Amino acid sequence: MKSRRTEGFLLLILLLLWSCAGRAAAAADRSLRLARSGSPETVLSQAQGTDQLLCAPGIWDLTEVCLTMEGQETLLLGEEKTPARPGEPVDLTPFLDRKIPVCDGQGKRLTTLKLMRGSPLPALFLMVDGEALAAARRSKDREVSGGRLTVAETDGTLTYSGEIRTLKGRGNSTFAYSKKPWELKLPEKMAPAGMPGSKTWVLLANYTDISLLRNQIVLDTAREIGLPCSVRCAQADLWINGVYQGLYLLTEKVQIGKNRVAVRDLEKENEAMNSGDLSALPRFKKAWGLLSEIRGYRLPADPEDITGGYIAKIEKDHRYGNTAKPGFETESRLCVRIVEPTCPSEREVQYLASRVDEAQRALMAPDGVHPETGRDWREYWDADSFAKKYLLEEWCKNFDFLGGSQYFYKDSDLVDPLLYAGPAWDYDLSFGNMESRGYEPRGNYMTSMSRRPGNLYWLLTTQPAFRQLAARTWRDIFRPAMALLLGEAESGPEHTLKSLEAYAGAIRASAAMNFERWGINREAAPAAGGSFEKAIRYLDQWIRIRVEFMDGENTEEIQSPD
Repeated sequence: MKSRRTEGFLLLILLLLWSCAGRAAAAADRSLRLARSGSPETVLSQAQGTDQLLCAPGIWDLTEVCLTMEGQETLLLGEEKTPARPGEPVDLTPFLDRKIPVCDGQGKRLTTLKLMRGSPLPALFLMVDGEALAAARRSKDREVSGGRLTVAETDGTLTYSGEIRTLKGRGNSTFAYSKKPWELKLPEKMAPAGMPGSKTWVLLANYTDISLLRNQIVLDTAREIGLPCSVRCAQADLWINGVYQGLYLLTEKVQIGKNRVAVRDLEKENEAMNSGDLSALPRFKKAWGLLSEIRGYRLPADPEDITGGYIAKIEKDHRYGNTAKPGFETESRLCVRIVEPTCPSEREVQYLASRVDEAQRALMAPDGVHPETGRDWREYWDADSFAKKYLLEEWCKNFDFLGGSQYFYKDSDLVDPLLYAGPAWDYDLSFGNMESRGYEPRGNYMTSMSRRPGNLYWLLTTQPAFRQLAARTWRDIFRPAMALLLGEAESGPEHTLKSLEAYAGAIRASAAMNFERWGINREAAPAAGGSFEKAIRYLDQWIRIRVEFMDGENTEEIQSPD
């Protein structure tokens, strides 16, 4: 008897699973295709249970579009039974942001459709191999090779329409989320949204930031205050294989280049001196002098000038220990990863490591002078760029100020011997978006969180000349930028930064579409999330309180951390 009941129960479960699978398959078969007159691009709906969500670009005019479903000659839309037929334009604007029934020509209900349209932003349409895309979603080690990209600007013109070289995932913790960040490489240069042309672009997902604006605001602020080589960016909606992927921040990549980090390209010099794939050469990892570790590649030959250019970034201790990528650890436990050149030689690593170690030791000296070389700290570090970067990190209370995306760079000594701060990067966990650190808008941040040599910002603030420069930079450069963001001053064509209200208004419709697609991430600090509108109000209030606090701190000189 017990066995029969068990068999019956299992049969019921199988029937339920079969029924669910059948409904899911039916929903998948009922996807709708939307195209507009004169455009080769189409967008597809995606199943949400038994319903369909169709997301249209904000730059599309929905008064004359074609809506079709495979296998159906006629669709009847909404309670009005508005007919939609292949090749015949239909006005869909009455159905925006509504759930409407979609029936066949005989009135039989096929599905329920929610139609949304984004903000008037650039639209990116990617067509790639589906299996390769699925693999790339699972692992950053996999990439999609080949495919096609079309980029439509807000005025309808095409910035790019052609082949792609690769698409791959990027990021550290951010890659674990369902909405993936991507890096896109093209065979030829693309210049979207008025940005300079380049072959490599980054698409930031901003999944943990419900305002979707933190990265853009900080990157634009960096440019507004004149931080050298600051990253340009623009909001854009993304479709892959016709399916809406969400609102992304399209940005330049932090890399050496004429319009990026404009320093000598040591990578090209290394390639010219050595044949073959440099990444296939043997690696080294060893202690060197007083440095606990240096690591890189055993290149057969070095260029005559190995003093630059370099892009490096301060790395978190645990991340540095868990990677084999080139870099070094100074005598005083500052972990640095060399980003470019990607395959630095032993002499190149030794040069940059000794230079940064000397620079750090100068900052650690009470008088700011290296005890052996006799050089002042300002003979190593570019004080102006580091003052701006310090204020940027302190203002937004960046969770990752100790490492992870703290870039600096250096040109050849023949051009400039100094180490420069930047470019600014990675600010989704800022402006009170983490309860565990930097949540409150008041209070000193970086110098109170860590007072050890690995905190470069703390070392800088131990020098009176840096404190005076930072206070002056806040009053003369940073505070006028804040007036733009807070709406106290009008932003004009000469400005990069806009008011927070303008930023939010520019993406509001796409934000709604994004969250309909992905839902609201509940890992954000509760007060910083909940909904887009709540997130914007929180961000506005947080920044106003923070600016008021920093106005009081930056009078004649910022406070000493001692």
